[in-house]
Amino acid sequence: MLRRLVSISPSSLRLFSSRLYSATSSSSENAEIIDTDRVKNDVFQSISNEIQAEKRHRLFAVVYVNGRQWKVSDGDLINLEGNLPLSVGDEIKLEKVLMVGGANFSLFGRPLLEPHAVTVDAVVVEKKTTNPEAHYVHLNHHQTKFLNWKSDEATVVRIKSVTAKGVEQ
Repeated sequence: MLRRLVSISPSSLRLFSSRLYSATSSSSENAEIIDTDRVKNDVFQSISNEIQAEKRHRLFAVVYVNGRQWKVSDGDLINLEGNLPLSVGDEIKLEKVLMVGGANFSLFGRPLLEPHAVTVDAVVVEKKTTNPEAHYVHLNHHQTKFLNWKSDEATVVRIKSVTAKGVEQ
């Protein structure tokens, strides 16, 4: 294996570092200070205007339900696993909203958005059991066979609406 040694003289190192410094200093001369509060207010205002204009467009949200995250929009169905204490026809409000978005914007929570800013309404459509699945175990040396049928419970929820109100600081 051949290795190539590169030697840099101190004069060339000084020349390289001076060029690097001159390149960074020239770009910093054109920098300007931006009023971050004004920019923040402008961003919030434009998002609020988009939310008001989004009445004819669909909003989507990412909600946290039953240990999982779901991306939902109006009219979507969610199949929640497990026996939840809900009856068919119950209307619920999903309060753990992680994100809401539209065609031109997205708002992320840290970790959740404020409950008064975004509402996701849903209704329980169906409570059911899943199709039975066979769990077969054969222990060859003991000449033993186990056959168990297992079916889980599930709750189907339909998203009625995803609405967002004006954004505040």
